[in-house]
Amino acid sequence: MGTRTINIINVPSDLGSVYAGKSKAPSAFKSVGIHKKLATVGFHLTEYTAFSTGGWQSSTREPNGARNEANTVEACNKVRQTVAAALAEQHENNKNRLSTFQLVFAGECLYCPAIMSAYWDHVKGSDKRIGIIYIDADCDLYTPKESNSSGNIAGMTLTHLTLREGALDSMKRFCRPGSKSTGVVDNGNIILFGLNIDSPANKREHLGYLFNNNFNVITSQAVQKAPQLRAKEALKWMEDRVDYILVHLDVDVIDPGLFPLGNVPNWTGLGFKETMSAMKIFLKSKKTVGLSVAEVNPDHDPELKMTSQLVEEIVSGMLGRISS
Repeated sequence: MGTRTINIINVPSDLGSVYAGKSKAPSAFKSVGIHKKLATVGFHLTEYTAFSTGGWQSSTREPNGARNEANTVEACNKVRQTVAAALAEQHENNKNRLSTFQLVFAGECLYCPAIMSAYWDHVKGSDKRIGIIYIDADCDLYTPKESNSSGNIAGMTLTHLTLREGALDSMKRFCRPGSKSTGVVDNGNIILFGLNIDSPANKREHLGYLFNNNFNVITSQAVQKAPQLRAKEALKWMEDRVDYILVHLDVDVIDPGLFPLGNVPNWTGLGFKETMSAMKIFLKSKKTVGLSVAEVNPDHDPELKMTSQLVEEIVSGMLGRISS
C-alpha cells in the first residue's frame, strides 16, 4: 500500500513569466477542491506555502543577460527551504526518509533545481540517488547571453539543473551536497518526456547538447502514439538508476488546441488524456516521492473547468498509488 500522507507545497509565482497568471495556480487548485477531494479519499494533508506571492514584474535584461535574477534566486531559495522543512518534518515523524509524498504547485518550472537540491540535501550521507521525470514540451537549455534568449530564467531550467557551461553563478548554489559545480541532474537521472522536437524554441544546438551527451529524450509525438508504453519504458529506465523519483509536469506539454491551460502555447500534438495516462503510470511507482505541477495559468480557464479536470486526474493518480 502507498503512503496516505501528502505535503502540499504552494509556490504562487510569476517571476519568470512572459505573461502574468501562474501565481494564481495554487489558489485555483484549492478553489476546485483538491484538498477536499484528497482528504475525502483518505489522505492526510499538511500544507506549506513558500511565499505569499511572486507576482509578475516588468523587467529589462540585466548586464549578465537574465531578467529578475535577484528576485528569482531569492524565490528559489525560499522554495528549497520550504521543501527542506517539509522533508525534515516528515523524517522526524517517520524513520523512512521519504515516507510522505510532496505535491508541489510550483507555478513555474524554474523551481525544479531548488526542489531537486532540497531532495539531494535530504538524503546526503547515504548512497541514495534522486531522479526526475521532466514532462515538458521545452528542453529549457537557454543560457543568459546566447542569441534568441529572452533572458527569462524559466527558459534556463535544464541549464541550471545540469549547471552546464553558461549557467548563472547565482543558481550554482542549487547543486549536489559537497559540490559547488555538480548539477542535481546529469544524463543518468533525468528523462525528458514529451519534448516537442518541432518547436523553434528548442534550438538545434540545444537538441544537439542532449543527443551528444546521451540524455534520454522521448518526444511528444512518440508519447501521443503510445502514451502508456512510452511511460512504462521511461519508468523502467529511471527505476533502474535511482532510488527516488520526482515527477515534474509542465502543462504546456499538452497541445493548446486541445487543452489551453498552459501559460505559453506549444503546439505539441499531445492530448490531455494521453498525458494524464502517462503521468498516472509514473505516480504508481513506489520510488516516486513527489509531483511538481507547473505553468498552469488560471486566466486561460475563467470557469476553472480545465483546472478541475487536471485535479481529478491528479487525485486519480494518487489513488492509484494506494492501490498499487
